[in-house]
Amino acid sequence: MNKKFYITTPIYYINDVPHIGHAYASVATDAIARYHRKQGEDVFFLTGTDEHGAKIAEAAAKLQETPQEFVDNLDLKFRAAWKLLDISNDEYIRTTDPLHSKIVSKLVQELVDRGFVEKRSYEGLYCVGCEKYMKESELVNGCCPDHLKKPVVQSEENYFFKLSAFADQLKSKIESDEIMIRPESKKNEILGKINLGLDDISISRASVEWGIPFPGDPEQTIYVWIDALINYYSATKMYDREDFWPADLHIIGKDIFWFHGVIWPAVLLALDLPVYKKLFVHGYFTVDGQKMSKTIGNVIKPEDLVAKYGTDAVRYYVLSAFPFGADGDVSLEKMNQAYLKLANEIGNLFQRTIAMINKYEISVVDNKVEKSEYIDIEHEMAELQLMEALRKIMLFAEDQNKAIASTQPWALAKEGKNEELASFLTKTHANLLILADALVPFMPETAKKMNHQLATLDLEPLFPRIEE
Repeated sequence: MNKKFYITTPIYYINDVPHIGHAYASVATDAIARYHRKQGEDVFFLTGTDEHGAKIAEAAAKLQETPQEFVDNLDLKFRAAWKLLDISNDEYIRTTDPLHSKIVSKLVQELVDRGFVEKRSYEGLYCVGCEKYMKESELVNGCCPDHLKKPVVQSEENYFFKLSAFADQLKSKIESDEIMIRPESKKNEILGKINLGLDDISISRASVEWGIPFPGDPEQTIYVWIDALINYYSATKMYDREDFWPADLHIIGKDIFWFHGVIWPAVLLALDLPVYKKLFVHGYFTVDGQKMSKTIGNVIKPEDLVAKYGTDAVRYYVLSAFPFGADGDVSLEKMNQAYLKLANEIGNLFQRTIAMINKYEISVVDNKVEKSEYIDIEHEMAELQLMEALRKIMLFAEDQNKAIASTQPWALAKEGKNEELASFLTKTHANLLILADALVPFMPETAKKMNHQLATLDLEPLFPRIEE
């Protein structure tokens, strides 16, 4: 039986259209999923959308739409973006799916039955943007640091989950890497917060109508984050993939780290369910040094980049621009530079090699590559060092170009050294098969075109000149 591997993107909160930050997480998750499939593993790759909560109700009201109409329209945009970026998810979950809602209700009722939930009155500072209560110490100049708005004072009688009861268990499991959190800096960050003490959290809302009714109390709805987090588990039941639980890898952005690093594993522990194996936290994008903002007008949409550069070049750029897990800056200028690098290092390499094979009539029809010959990125992929994996692949391509420059096959032909010429071009052809194979997880369509060209010796530009 093949090894099973369950990987998820973040559960995207769809109060607006997808942008380059969403694309980054999905492309990274897709590359990892494709790599594991390539290793012969049985992969379950899940993505989806988080569709309840106050923010969505507000956004829908502004457009004079019902919340359901609003999320239905945005759902189509997210699906279209993932298709455009060649995302190979096996399933796509929506938290408005009745089956998901049923599972959420059942699990919340189980939390109540197990004594981990109680009703209390509470007043606190609530950030609508984050959909959570915040402490004074978390604010910057009285504002939420992410949304730059002052939280509202909200007083409610809610149901509370006894998060504080799991502080010691969480600390022990995270310290020992039983719950593995990476990068290491994020592991240390979450341990530091746990050491400061965990407060019990409200898991219902009396003032938010757009949500799943709280079991036994229709006047309240289940807190949107409890609803959302359960998607990773409910999907295994909805799509008959129960044998894939626990998840091997959750990929998330640092803005939702607290929910995934503390609340989600605590809920699983309370339900006596296995906790996910690894959580990887990626960084934020800035655009030309500034935070992405509709107000500034610097939001980069995936479809705009793909229209100009093509899917695989965009995939390459977002994964090679900076280390996975770190913050980084993107720009159209840097995207252009990345495209030129692909055209020069890989596109020209293929053009030159195939042109010479055809010109000098070198027979490579049955050229085979031994399975032992490959670009070794096993360590990089195990550590999720996606930029480093691509760097290794590009260095291999650069080496082939250097070999052509130093060997000068055209000179060998001129000197009548036909055997040496045939040997060199046959070996280069084999190395390009290795290069194409290595690029499968990252640039699947380009890899397919490469293999076709190497098999047929037909020439077609892999990275055509961009019309400005």
